[in-house]
Amino acid sequence: MENTTTSHPLAEQLWKGAAAFLKHEQTHDGSIVDGLDIYGKVSEEDDQFNAVSLVFIEANADEDPNNKALKDTLLHAITSIIGANYKKEHLHFLEELAQTEKTGRGIHALDYYLRLGSYHESLRPQVIDFVVNNYTGFSSEQLNLTGFYLYNVYPKTQEYFSLFQTIVNFHKGIAPEKNENPMGYLEPETKPWWKFW
Repeated sequence: MENTTTSHPLAEQLWKGAAAFLKHEQTHDGSIVDGLDIYGKVSEEDDQFNAVSLVFIEANADEDPNNKALKDTLLHAITSIIGANYKKEHLHFLEELAQTEKTGRGIHALDYYLRLGSYHESLRPQVIDFVVNNYTGFSSEQLNLTGFYLYNVYPKTQEYFSLFQTIVNFHKGIAPEKNENPMGYLEPETKPWWKFW
């Protein structure tokens, strides 16, 4: 497994670009061009995506309240600008981390993975397939995170709500019915005509 630190040259570039975005947001001085230039160059380098993922994971784990605005800018910029160039094969690294590491690093990898699916519709089918095929191996924190994204972030569709319900039931320890399909639709509850509630 690769490792990186915040002193990695790529991490320094990405933090510098995020600082330019934040400066532009506060002063409207045009420094956004510098940030876009940095992120544009990184997003063109396919071999950098695993390192970008590690920078995201490390930044997401940083809980320093003094660094929150810059950190949030970095996370959003990585997900929206560089993440737009991710292809399905670039997600395998994050899938491996989410499956093999049940520590904070695996949780942050899954967070980035789910976030990429929420930002970029082209990646969403693979993200949902991964969740459907692997949620039974997720840690409690990973199940909570997945449920949060499905319920609050992803589009409000019957498919995602059904998957959310399946994950909640699994997390609570409720055994699925023998022919339950996690991607199936929920059956409406039938009540006698005289019961309104």
